[in-house]
Amino acid sequence: MSRSSKKKAGHPGKTPVWTMAIALVLCGFCLAFVPCGFGKEALISGAEWDGHLKLYTRALFPGSDSPYQAVGLSSNFDGYAELRLNNKTFFGDALFLEVNYEALAGGGDTRRDGERLKEMYPGLFPHGLSNPVRDDRRFFDLTAILHDSRDTFSYHRLDRAFFSFSPSWGEIRLGRQAVTWGHGFTFNPMDLFNPFSPTDLEREYKTGDDLILVQFPVNGVDVELIYVVRRNPDTGDTGTDENSLGAKLHFRLGDMGTDLMAARHYRDFITGIGCVGDLGNAAWRLDLTGTFLDKESHGRSFYLSALANIDYSWIWLGKNWYGYVELYYNGLSRNNYTDQFDDPAVSERLDRGELFVLGRWYASASLNLEIHPLVNAYITPVVNLNDGSGMLLPRIVYEVSDNIRATLTATLNWGDANTEYGGYAIPGTGFYATPANTISAWITWYF
Repeated sequence: MSRSSKKKAGHPGKTPVWTMAIALVLCGFCLAFVPCGFGKEALISGAEWDGHLKLYTRALFPGSDSPYQAVGLSSNFDGYAELRLNNKTFFGDALFLEVNYEALAGGGDTRRDGERLKEMYPGLFPHGLSNPVRDDRRFFDLTAILHDSRDTFSYHRLDRAFFSFSPSWGEIRLGRQAVTWGHGFTFNPMDLFNPFSPTDLEREYKTGDDLILVQFPVNGVDVELIYVVRRNPDTGDTGTDENSLGAKLHFRLGDMGTDLMAARHYRDFITGIGCVGDLGNAAWRLDLTGTFLDKESHGRSFYLSALANIDYSWIWLGKNWYGYVELYYNGLSRNNYTDQFDDPAVSERLDRGELFVLGRWYASASLNLEIHPLVNAYITPVVNLNDGSGMLLPRIVYEVSDNIRATLTATLNWGDANTEYGGYAIPGTGFYATPANTISAWITWYF
């Protein structure tokens, strides 16, 4: 639960681009249907379409000492529907346009409680308890709210909208897209750009950012250059202090795959190294980053983050098994959970969606059993090694047909009082930051 300033509606001085985005989508979609009979060189060489429709429901069970007690402790029931349409239009062999559109509508008890808590405690709950994707930090505002009430909401947006050009020496991508660095499963300190939360169990699509990506090989080294353009969420202004500029080199070092990275991320400088290798039939990965803070915070001007994991697949009792074990070190933490309220280095990263935990050492694992070719069971524990608290994420996935998938999952927390997952006191209130247990189910139709 992070505290952040209340965001202003809109972006002063920010050019409205939703109509431009719609024009881009329509242009790309319509071009896909242009007849290719204009001679030998056709404008459109091909197009691909796919997408999904997801129906989601959740039951949430708040703790008795959590802020929910101010609005009632009854179980909350929520639901939403999500539509995603993906198009890739090819202009010859070297250029394509990719556009992904998504629309989402939903609501329920948690949104209603969140609106009430936002009115009662705006400093603690600036966005209520539901936090849909916002473009207040992105350069282009490609999200439009269609409906917004105390109980329900709906919006649509572009999650991808970029051109990719592949000259003979490499590739250039320009626009709304997603980039992932690092080798983590549950945690990923090298992934600076919209990393997944440990509780994100479905990772088909990573939220896109507005950026320029250039990739090319040099003497056996794969080079990636990235420039992410953002805005100040309070003023709408752009500037180097909001942007990210980075480079990553990938090469072989003996039998290991090795990554070296350096970036100016917002106002901080970050360096990192990652390695991947084999240990018998298993694969191991190691990432280490060092962050030089722009301003000293609580006596810290530099901190390290690291992870190490190993994964392995095997056959036992005639069944397919897969698992991994991961260890994560968060050097930013002082093992003081109230840092998120008075330490800018922590609160800013929580608000930006870059940091998801408040302790220093964590262990996570995952075990996957293929019960049947159409049914897979997963169990993922995450443990704070400093205080012994943690969460358990069981999941069952059933492939109903070739294009329909059903998923049932839960988030179960444990821990003593004054631990991260057991609950800790929120300064100045009578509440504890106690994560709620949940049971969720969704069905997805792919087309």
